Amino acid sequence: MRPYRNITDEELSLLGAVRDWNADIAKTLTEKSELLWVHNRRKKFTSLEKDDKRLVRRLNILSTDKYDITTNFGCYSLETGKNVHDACGCMRFCDCYGRLYQLASQC
Repeated sequence: MRPYRNITDEELSLLGAVRDWNADIAKTLTEKSELLWVHNRRKKFTSLEKDDKRLVRRLNILSTDKYDITTNFGCYSLETGKNVHDACGCMRFCDCYGRLYQLASQC
């Protein structure tokens, strides 16, 4: 899978996250576990600070099932960390344009 380049490895490290999504680790996460969410088109929003909460935020897991992770900011694939909904076309700040990164402390 081609990694998104909307955030650098250095930024991920500073935020305590890792680039590569590990589905096996994701399956072990429990409710209240944290994940990092980054807007897919973050680089296009040059008028906003790179760490603006609309572009980068920490999410809490509300539940998981066989295929999905439900967070307090949308639903994502357990296998890939990507949003499970087709892009709604808003190109703004909803979960349909984001993806999850696991925290280094979970790996």
